[in-house]
Amino acid sequence: MTPRIVTVTLNPAIDVTYRADALRLGGTTRVSDVRARAGGKGVNVAAVVRELGGESLVLALTTTRTPDEFRDGLDELGLAHRLVPALPAVRRTVAVVTPADGTTMVQENGFPAATSGEAGVLDALRAELASGVGAVVISGSVPVGLGADVPAKLARLCVRQDVPVIADVSGAALREAAGSGAVLMPNEDELAELAGPGLEACEKLVAAGTPAVVATFGPDGAIAVTAQGTWRARPAEVVSGNSAGAGDAGAAALALRLAAAGRVSEVDWPVALADVVATSAAAVLRPVAGEIDVAARDKWSHAVKVERNR
Repeated sequence: MTPRIVTVTLNPAIDVTYRADALRLGGTTRVSDVRARAGGKGVNVAAVVRELGGESLVLALTTTRTPDEFRDGLDELGLAHRLVPALPAVRRTVAVVTPADGTTMVQENGFPAATSGEAGVLDALRAELASGVGAVVISGSVPVGLGADVPAKLARLCVRQDVPVIADVSGAALREAAGSGAVLMPNEDELAELAGPGLEACEKLVAAGTPAVVATFGPDGAIAVTAQGTWRARPAEVVSGNSAGAGDAGAAALALRLAAAGRVSEVDWPVALADVVATSAAAVLRPVAGEIDVAARDKWSHAVKVERNR
């Protein structure tokens, strides 16, 4: 049985996806299709883990009010969850997808979390780790009211329990997580803000003690840097569609690889990186975040080009 993946979402959302023929700024955009679901990066990761045949659990903050649209949405998706009420409401995000412009994101920052939120989510993760976890993925933004160091604190809790952990966060939270023992998974812009552009920045982070960095570059693929080596992978095909959630799909694939290996040093990194790139691309083919085209992912996993740099 595949080890269970726990995803942590501190700033959950109700994700709304609009599909339209064209986005008309300053005018009226007619929407041909609307999808709404419980979301946030960690929820997307958990959903893709399930599509890949794994077991997942969503650990997230949620609203203190009833009815709780986010909790109900997780139930509708059939995702197991452990929720910590600490928000006055759950924010909404909107993705507008058009053939010409791709995906345009409109994201609310979210609502301030109660100060009890930090202790609540730490206690909840501690309880899940005690019951057996293969890997943990900490994803997304940190709401106002919680410190930027909360993802790092969660990561250190996992490291102390010898559970592999991925930090897919940004800004100040990413800077804090860089010293936590987590595998870092920044995109191109987040990497540049943290340590500079490209391969040398990843190598610098690993030299400073980060166990691995998997940096994603959209249609240009991804690089993985570890103490064992450095690899670059490029997609087998150029795909177009809804890029929202592509990085989350890649994190799901990596989490399953980490859980199966047990330790970062035991991962077959060329195979894992090919899986990250193929799964990310397969997410672009789907209309909403948190879904992948499984057949395309299976085909591309063997066709992604992986080169060793050192």
